[in-house]
Amino acid sequence: MGNTDASRRWVLRVSALAMVLTTVAACTNSPISSAPSADSIGMIRETDQGTALTIPAMWAAKQSDGSIVGGIEPAEVLVAVKGDGQFTVDLSTIESRGAGPQWEAATAQAAAVGTLLSASDPSKIDLGFTITGPIDGPSAGGLLTVGVLAAINRDPLLPHVTMTGTISPDGSIGAVGYVPTKVAAAAQAGYTTIVVPSGPIQVTNADGSTQPLAEYAATLGVRIIPVRTVNEAYKELTGSAYVPIPAVPVVASPQSGAAITATTRTMLARLTAAITTAPTGTDEQAIARARSAIPRMKAAMAKGEWDRAYGLGAFSYLRLARESGAARVESTLSTSGIVKAEIELRAATTAALQDAIEARDSAIDSTPLLLEKALDLPGALGWATYAIASYRGILLELDQPNDKAALIAAGRVLAEESAGVKDMLPDALQVLNAMPSRTSITAEELRSFLAGYSVLLRSAGQANTDYLAALIARSWVADGTVSDDGLIGANQVLQSSASNVTPGSATEALAQCADALTFYVVSNGLVSGHQAYAITGTSSSHWTSPVPLAIDSAVDTGAATIEAYGAILRARGLTVGYPLWSSRWGRAAALEYRGRAEATDSGWLALNETWYDAVSMFMVNAKTQS
Repeated sequence: MGNTDASRRWVLRVSALAMVLTTVAACTNSPISSAPSADSIGMIRETDQGTALTIPAMWAAKQSDGSIVGGIEPAEVLVAVKGDGQFTVDLSTIESRGAGPQWEAATAQAAAVGTLLSASDPSKIDLGFTITGPIDGPSAGGLLTVGVLAAINRDPLLPHVTMTGTISPDGSIGAVGYVPTKVAAAAQAGYTTIVVPSGPIQVTNADGSTQPLAEYAATLGVRIIPVRTVNEAYKELTGSAYVPIPAVPVVASPQSGAAITATTRTMLARLTAAITTAPTGTDEQAIARARSAIPRMKAAMAKGEWDRAYGLGAFSYLRLARESGAARVESTLSTSGIVKAEIELRAATTAALQDAIEARDSAIDSTPLLLEKALDLPGALGWATYAIASYRGILLELDQPNDKAALIAAGRVLAEESAGVKDMLPDALQVLNAMPSRTSITAEELRSFLAGYSVLLRSAGQANTDYLAALIARSWVADGTVSDDGLIGANQVLQSSASNVTPGSATEALAQCADALTFYVVSNGLVSGHQAYAITGTSSSHWTSPVPLAIDSAVDTGAATIEAYGAILRARGLTVGYPLWSSRWGRAAALEYRGRAEATDSGWLALNETWYDAVSMFMVNAKTQS
């Protein structure tokens, strides 16, 4: 895929709660392959171009008079096995037929997640998509992902079954809108089973009364099956199990367990010290949270709940670091003014940037050529790669006119990311390096394999950025407004610095894959934060979401997916200590604060850990299965 195509063709995941598929006037441009037809839905077909599968995508649209209509859109997935070393996704056909950016987003994200889940080497397959007419919306993402997986595995779909739901990087199925309309349209088209996102869905009747979706669907002769993950959806749509959830969780090896215990004790000491050294003016809520975490950490450690203890400490420590950074900038502003504060911020950010680069390079240089450790490293390096991008984003913002609020936000980001590099990264590397990996990999194998995943992840991140820019009508240009979480600045830097140069060595490949993975995670965070969870809140206030259950479900299902892949890899004799630990402590922190003021903050931290960990698991699975 050329650079231009990468920016034009790829768009990443959106989990819109009220976004739906909409249709517009038909186009007549010729597709790359013949248009899919309703007669071929669910069938695996071998063509000159590859393996094709037509899926029944559900849509709903609001008309000009306010009424809602729905239907089924045949969409074709085409998988071609190639050996040119470049993973490509051809969306030119759906573009020529008028697919909107939301549909392209769902399609490209399905390509990325489907390839990751399939254990395919992305450098050896190409994907193409075709539709019969113009369509838009993200709510077919889950079905498209199942379609990609089914086409790769050559599994036909069961008759009279369809699905609606968005897709996320870890394979979670997200909520969509206008489900009753889609169900009615599918029933009219002869479908008797409909897979939907898990969660309560109520139908409002004409008289104003409500009833559960399943009861409404039963009156139409339709059975509703709620699912949380692609794995569950795949079984319902194909009849074949994909990845079973393990009955017994994987237990960490003694080596990994010792490292987890040591890092948890270090986190306890670190948090205790951070409380005593917090500068005057630090947000009292952050200090109180940190203080309350200390006895809970100790209690969890006494019970052997090391993941929970570390999650408690990590969340409190990072949030305290944020507010300590804000207090330092506020102190400088009050005593020395905005010019002095900006000068100090620029110097501190420049120094922190150099430290992060050195930490990243040192970790890469010291990683042995052992498969699990090498493939898990890009995820562990997220603490450094995100910090590097955030620091560069801050420096870009400081080149523009700034106000006090922007400088305080920059202080928060700088302090939190510095804690990530100085403390969280060493913890991650300690657990990763403790894994008793025995599977070797040559430098050339590693270089080639990671190069393919870098293309996949980088392209997905770029297209997600393009989609979000169109969605919120904002260009990714520094304007002096520092986002409080640093995501916008980091994403801008990752977008501009993403390398399309084929790596010449294993170390270059590791660095590129780490950047590409972080770009993927950050761009997904921007989209899901705006759409799926509508996260709001800045400065010292907690971030909030009007749909906390959606975040909770994503955290839980993502963790379940990682546990499933962990069991599969362990059964092959592979080590999975680091990504399992990272996912577990992230979810433990989310569970600890679920239903409280910190729920969105802690859930967001867990989701980001989950996305990194999921890709790590998928890469190890792909390399060892192939």
